[in-house]
Amino acid sequence: MNSVLRSLRRLALLCVGLAVLAGCTAGNLLRLASSADLINPAVRVDHDLSYGALPRQRFDVYRPTRVADHPRPVVVFVHGGSWNWGSKDQYRFVGAALAERGAVVAVINYRLHPDAHLPESLDDVAAAVATVEQQASRLGGDPTRVYLMGHSAGAELAALIALDPKRLEARGARPVQGFVGLAGPYDFTITDDYLKEYFGPPEHFPASQPVNSVGPSSAASLLVQGLKDTTVWPRNAEALAVRLRASGVPVETVMLDDDDHSTVLKRLARPYRRDDLVLAKVVAFIGAAQ
Repeated sequence: MNSVLRSLRRLALLCVGLAVLAGCTAGNLLRLASSADLINPAVRVDHDLSYGALPRQRFDVYRPTRVADHPRPVVVFVHGGSWNWGSKDQYRFVGAALAERGAVVAVINYRLHPDAHLPESLDDVAAAVATVEQQASRLGGDPTRVYLMGHSAGAELAALIALDPKRLEARGARPVQGFVGLAGPYDFTITDDYLKEYFGPPEHFPASQPVNSVGPSSAASLLVQGLKDTTVWPRNAEALAVRLRASGVPVETVMLDDDDHSTVLKRLARPYRRDDLVLAKVVAFIGAAQ
């Protein structure tokens, strides 16, 4: 049986490699990166758990199959996609990578534009965190060690929740222990028409910028950014780091010389781990043990 599983995983990895050579859309590439972890004996997955009644209010939980003698840290991951596309199903590789290293990981869906505006998306993320905290003990996690993590648009949403504890307190949840942002927009100009609608009206634009949510009670942060990113410019991470330090909040920045918007995230996928730098940084930040 183990040899069969290894063969199937090798086949999934080969498919990823062939797809990269052939070229594919961002969404398809994410799905293919996740295919390497469709069969992973080190990780147990619970699909389509609910944090609300609406179709997008669902999450998957990834946790190690090995037994631990202590509760594990918990990570809630918020996917990217320009606030108008994306699915938890494309990010199996994130859940599997962190679960392999000893975390309990919830990969969530949330409402997207045009069906939602920023307040609804934020409410979904806060509701998901509160639900995961409530269920953490049952899942082998520590409800007092919950971290928020996101990529791109998901990092913006996660940052707004992590940097302003009032949003979680309103749901009876604890502030998160930390925030991990991968290529997140934290101080950006809203120019596209659909984003003006999503974040609007204009008088609400400042509240959409995580730099404006920073205060002494903001969560400690790990900001990972590719210096070749032309989708979300590196100055976003730099600006947030400056605000956090000015408020006395611990922050570490990891600036990657050769990475762009997608490769920062792809480093978590098995076929792209190379030096394992980003995964190691995240694991150390959340205090997970293999």
